[in-house]
Amino acid sequence: MREGDSGKAGDPVGDLGALYRAVRERVVGREDEAQLILAALAAGRDLLLEGPPGTSKSTILRAITGAQRTPLHFVEGNADLTPAKLLGHHSPARVMEEGYTRENFMPGPLPQAMSEGGFLYIEEFNRVPEDTLNTLITAMAEREVTIPRAGRVCAGEGFRVIAAMNPFDNIGTERLSGAVADRLCRVRMDYQTEEQEREIVARRTASENGFLVRLAVAAARASREHPDLRAGASVRAAIDFVLVAERLAELRGVRLDASGTKDAEVRWTLVAAARTAFAIKVRVRESSGRSSDEVISAIVLYLLDRTDGDGDDLSSAGDRTGRVLSGQSKEAPGERAGGRGDRPPGGVSGRAAGLVAGGGRVLSGEAAVRGASARNRGGRTFRGFARDHPGLAAKLGRRTDAQALEEALKTEPGGRLDALAELVDLYDRADLRAEARRLAAKVLLRTARRDVGRRSGRGRLTSVRYRGEAGELDLERTLEAAVGAPELELEKSLRVLERRTRRRSYALMLDVSGSMKGAAVFRAAMALASVVASVERSPGDAFAVVAFWREAALLKGLHESARPDVLLDRLFSLSGRGLTDLELGLRVGLAELEGARTQERVGLLFGDGLQTAGSPAGPVAAAFPKLHVVSTGGSEESAERCRTLAALGGGRCAFVTSTEDVPGALGRCLAAS
Repeated sequence: MREGDSGKAGDPVGDLGALYRAVRERVVGREDEAQLILAALAAGRDLLLEGPPGTSKSTILRAITGAQRTPLHFVEGNADLTPAKLLGHHSPARVMEEGYTRENFMPGPLPQAMSEGGFLYIEEFNRVPEDTLNTLITAMAEREVTIPRAGRVCAGEGFRVIAAMNPFDNIGTERLSGAVADRLCRVRMDYQTEEQEREIVARRTASENGFLVRLAVAAARASREHPDLRAGASVRAAIDFVLVAERLAELRGVRLDASGTKDAEVRWTLVAAARTAFAIKVRVRESSGRSSDEVISAIVLYLLDRTDGDGDDLSSAGDRTGRVLSGQSKEAPGERAGGRGDRPPGGVSGRAAGLVAGGGRVLSGEAAVRGASARNRGGRTFRGFARDHPGLAAKLGRRTDAQALEEALKTEPGGRLDALAELVDLYDRADLRAEARRLAAKVLLRTARRDVGRRSGRGRLTSVRYRGEAGELDLERTLEAAVGAPELELEKSLRVLERRTRRRSYALMLDVSGSMKGAAVFRAAMALASVVASVERSPGDAFAVVAFWREAALLKGLHESARPDVLLDRLFSLSGRGLTDLELGLRVGLAELEGARTQERVGLLFGDGLQTAGSPAGPVAAAFPKLHVVSTGGSEESAERCRTLAALGGGRCAFVTSTEDVPGALGRCLAAS
């Protein structure tokens, strides 16, 4: 039985009160979190610390282990972390001389932490492949592991597994399996208060410049609220800002205090230091059309413009600045902010053209676009757009080239993506519509290619003969083959580990019925761009794209080739059409997967799950080998329908409320396949 299951766990962390006081001396704030962590560890529990970077997770652990002199073993979580890297390996040289023995085994961090009664701390826990996480289950449940040729390792009384992860990072991450999550307690770690962050920065930098410390913390907090940033900066950026700014000021011979905030040299020094410290630590929304340098410059200059003589008004200014700066762009001194810088014939498989079994009309992508063009006469006009966006329309009335459109959208307050979504559907301005679609395709594909990772953490680890390519050496298999082999043939004995993924075929089914207008168009387009990016990074995968309303259109057959921008243009042409025959859309997607030549076939449904026409969709959903659902609806009815469809298809249901949510939601679904 695991220690603590009987309710009579020992106290491996000693005197809790004394240990808590020792932690409080080293950690700013975090009273509740420190108490929860100590209580869980004393109760014999393994622990998950969940929070964004720079929230004192490792600092608290170091304080605990330092106070009680507990060994702490760090492991960096990533897709290349294998079970062997956790467990350890036998010494190759000694095996060649004396064969396998327990004495020549070189333990990895897991058996080391167990035998020493220490803490195993795994960062980026949700990036670790599932087969590696499964190695931990026995250690957590039974407090022992058995290693081939090395024997059993039993955990000391103080052994704990402590994991950390950022719940807001969807890139390259996976959801924890139930078996692992069930063996963990969780402590949530949010950003600290402004006063606490100032104290942290002052301690870590030893700076006596109160104005600079306040400015750095205000800038960090503003970045977390800024609408052009997907992820803001932690207190580490504020620390770097202070350290760099003080050294830069020495080199330039300027004085950094509140009285000089209107001086051009002081402003440029602070902006330059902020860019150096912040720019690499934040993530910009591609839809903003701005660089991280531009956003950070705007934040710092805004704060400087609102600083009084002593800088006291920087208190809480950071929390307001990000929201106020929506749509604004200030140029840094000496720098001008600049913009960033034919359809082939469509195809359709014979199986999907015309009618499919069960009824319902299915069009080719080109036929659907032609029909949409005829029906859209009298639709969204530039005059109607100008009523909703007068300032933007005035700028676009003078110039309609790509650069003019990008620069105009930068100044649109709050709803740049919404405005662009309306422009891609204009009926009476073909020139502006074409430029908007080109820009939208560029933004969506760029975002998807950045946020959708390779399936490196998936697949089965396989031992293969070394072929001159990089790979983790499979010591066990190499030594087995090398022992007794002639010296000249030792190179042939080398074995490496490869994570081999099975090829997949996807059918992406997009709801383009009457509810899909405005921003909903962009969410569907981002889903398409995300699938394109995933397939681009996984050679051998294939995909089909089905758009459906009361009818269905095969925008791309499974074995058809089509440029991503062409596919997006076809999708933009179909926005917001009629009733929803969900069963027809699923049936066309399933028909495409039946012709797949890959080992795995996966359906991806993107929509609100609601049906207003056709036969019940449940039986078709259940026929998929795997069906994931990305839900766009906001109602409880929609959420329940989507969950039901995913359950019938044996897949996962993810929810999105914005365009930026889509790549992460699709990534989580694909990681579960």
